[in-house]
Amino acid sequence: TETKSGAGQYFTPRPLINSIVKLVNPQPTEVIQDPAAGTGGFLIAADLHIKSRSDDLFDLPEAQQAFQREKAFVGMELVHDTARLCLMNLLLHDINSQLQIGDTLSSQGQKLPPADVILTNPPFGTKKGGGGPTRDDFTFPTSNKQIAFLQHIYRALRLPSDGAAGGRAAVVLPDNVLFEDNVGVQVRRDLMDKCNLHTILRLPTGIFYAGGVKTNVLFFQIGR
Repeated sequence: TETKSGAGQYFTPRPLINSIVKLVNPQPTEVIQDPAAGTGGFLIAADLHIKSRSDDLFDLPEAQQAFQREKAFVGMELVHDTARLCLMNLLLHDINSQLQIGDTLSSQGQKLPPADVILTNPPFGTKKGGGGPTRDDFTFPTSNKQIAFLQHIYRALRLPSDGAAGGRAAVVLPDNVLFEDNVGVQVRRDLMDKCNLHTILRLPTGIFYAGGVKTNVLFFQIGR
């Protein structure tokens, strides 16, 4: 079932998730979003990262503990069976935050709240897999799912305010996002104008089920 045409899902190896979360270093009281949640790997790893540095949340005030359990994590997943696995995983890790079943690249994605941190590995599917993007709020309309997800991600980060830094993201993306012409150039330019793209981590081939998929992790923060 791990094919380009179906849902286009390539579940992220846990060592890669843990490494990304450690580098991004999510903090208590931050809203952490995964717009392509899958089975919840990024959200759960972020929760474990925070708990390991706060004595399983007991070092935090009671209000912050409640926030971490009920509001800190936000996700959206398109495939119903995968979403059920994600819900089970979140509940087993004492996370009662919002997981929505829906398509981030439709009008449903516009309703996701601004995030302090976005950690995600969007699906690598073709246009056929789950249909094409239908969002009407993107500056650069495109049928390319990965480029559409990138637009959602940097638009969904919380803007800098009152001396606080803007939201930050780490996203796994295939090579075509870095090299595609036309709308790809426009989106990359817009990303560079709005964000500090400080790191591109090249991943070894074969890290996902499809051996020929060449991938990268983009780390960026909104604001200059």
